Amino acid sequence: MHPIQANILYRVFFIKAAQYGTAFTIDVEGAEYLVTAKHLFDQAESIDEIRLFRNNAWTAYAVQAFAFCRGEADIAVLRLHERLTPPDLPVMPTVDGLVLGQDVYILGFPHKMHEDVGRLLGGNPCPLIKRGTAANLGGGDPQVLFVDTLSNEGFSGGPVAFLVQNAPKNVRIAGVISGFKTHPEPVIGSDGEPTGAYVEMNTGLLRAYGIKYALDLISRMQI
Repeated sequence: MHPIQANILYRVFFIKAAQYGTAFTIDVEGAEYLVTAKHLFDQAESIDEIRLFRNNAWTAYAVQAFAFCRGEADIAVLRLHERLTPPDLPVMPTVDGLVLGQDVYILGFPHKMHEDVGRLLGGNPCPLIKRGTAANLGGGDPQVLFVDTLSNEGFSGGPVAFLVQNAPKNVRIAGVISGFKTHPEPVIGSDGEPTGAYVEMNTGLLRAYGIKYALDLISRMQI
């Protein structure tokens, strides 16, 4: 087993839009893009700025361009006016090399939790990391990836990262976290009988959408 690396830790951000969540950066043809979940935004409004938690404060960043995936894929891509991540920390946005049943990692800020590491990550809070198992390879359309791990509110928009087995220093991002799959559980009354009400329970399967959708958005918004 290999530890998760600075290449991805530096790229994960605590974001505040219409909702709190997680975002991460990728580089495409020398330009940096911020990727997250579209459900964190009020999609009926234009996005002029977003806020990121850095140096123990919420800081506003002007948005140069943005795009939302159409349909089911829960992905948004933003281009900011300034770079967030050092350019010498490469990651590869691709599902290629992902093996069924291998370890994957999710990074984010569940329930607004984070660790203050000072200047160690350039002033960014350190995200929480959870390990899971690749439960499928996202062969359908839309490409939905399931990870066997107990996710929590706040991981939305974060990356599903993995390490290639024969190249453990090659960090790859397979998808963007959307949430977790739920199932209805009946509520039982004090008499031991069902009340007719239901609550949605976490199944322990995290749902993410393939990073290819983010790359497609970027190909149409490059400036």
